[in-house]
Amino acid sequence: MELPLQQHASFGTALGLIGTPVKRIDIPGAAPTQIIKRFGIGFAPRGPIWQQENAQTLRDSPVRLLNAETASDIYRTAGFRQIMTAAHVAELDLRGSPENRLLATHGKWRNAWRKAQKSRLNLQHTTFDNALHGWLLQADHAQQRSKGFRALPHSIVRAYAVIKPKDVIVFGAKRKHDMVAAMLFLRHGPVTTYHLGWTSDQGRACNAHHAILMQAADHFAAQGGTRLDLGAVDTQNAPGLARFKIGSGANIRALGGTWLRLPGC
Repeated sequence: MELPLQQHASFGTALGLIGTPVKRIDIPGAAPTQIIKRFGIGFAPRGPIWQQENAQTLRDSPVRLLNAETASDIYRTAGFRQIMTAAHVAELDLRGSPENRLLATHGKWRNAWRKAQKSRLNLQHTTFDNALHGWLLQADHAQQRSKGFRALPHSIVRAYAVIKPKDVIVFGAKRKHDMVAAMLFLRHGPVTTYHLGWTSDQGRACNAHHAILMQAADHFAAQGGTRLDLGAVDTQNAPGLARFKIGSGANIRALGGTWLRLPGC
């Protein structure tokens, strides 16, 4: 089953390793649902994943807060009230050929990819090793500080690499002897999620991330992957990254919003 990272058992195990208790509960009509405590109540991130929607089973469950994967009337019927509007995510379909994926990119994006092909980049990928890739996590920390945003703690990457050492993959681009860009991915079943990336000024100038993303998509597709989740599309706070994701040919999909069930409802 194609599950978002937040609802995959491997992610739940990794959270447990860093001290975040995760429960997997059965909600009839849905895949096993992972919940964590948020503000003292049961929170299902990107869940439940419904096979057959059932408002009564959701009402009877310990879920009190959820970030819905898809829009539905079931949450209101089950006694929830929407407290945040839906975010959007970018999802790259891996089921076609490399040629079709490239054709699906937007014109300017494809031109940037072609420029990267002429930049004599040495592209490589390997499984994550904290000793070898600690620099990438440090670089991500630095860019979080400089750009004023926060992301999931890097301890999750390390924990995921402990339980699934082959499923944390780093793609890098070198020019001559210098690393100029990198992207880190977490694989979970047939789906892979982009987790973090970094680029130098030189990497940005030669569009290294365009080359890396296409190589990563081809790699995961060749291994039987069906989807590459590029994460949230935020045109207001991260317009450059949003343009990159949109231009890649990814499908931009609305999630279902954040819902809270008040006591007594």
